[in-house]
Amino acid sequence: MDISTASNPPLDLTQLPRLEEVEYLPISKKYRGMRLAFWALVQLVVLAAGLTPFLMHKLGGYEDMAEFSAWYWPVSVQMIFALLWFLEEWKGFPRRGYAVRERDITYRTGWLFRSTTTVPFGMIQHSELSQGPVSRKLGLNHLKLFTAGGSGNLRIAGLEDADAQALRTVIEARTRR
Repeated sequence: MDISTASNPPLDLTQLPRLEEVEYLPISKKYRGMRLAFWALVQLVVLAAGLTPFLMHKLGGYEDMAEFSAWYWPVSVQMIFALLWFLEEWKGFPRRGYAVRERDITYRTGWLFRSTTTVPFGMIQHSELSQGPVSRKLGLNHLKLFTAGGSGNLRIAGLEDADAQALRTVIEARTRR
């Protein structure tokens, strides 16, 4: 092989297709409800834990907790985190989606913390559908794609059962080429 004739011309990045222009298929709205219900449950547990010292002081007559004002800070910080988490769930959900292209699959999420993951079909080793008890009751699936080397694994959560099965069939057909 003559090395002097080998070429490696640069790519014109302006000519490559942009992921922002791809039409993404949405995730089930039932998944949004499930995530918001989980958010609410976590907030109730954290709020109960945060208010326990206050209730012990006010209702239980614990005099050694006279410096109650220190408990405002943890509850306030938790409320800020709760609001940010809620906004991420509410405003970020419409951004959740996946796109299947000729050679790869892309999944994007997030409002505040954005993520876009693209996995070429040639890197996918196998796929798996999974459901928890709540997901099963709602008819939702999570599709997990495992890649060679394990560093590019992809999980698409909140797919309707039929959509998950169809997507898995397409992916398995593309990975067998």
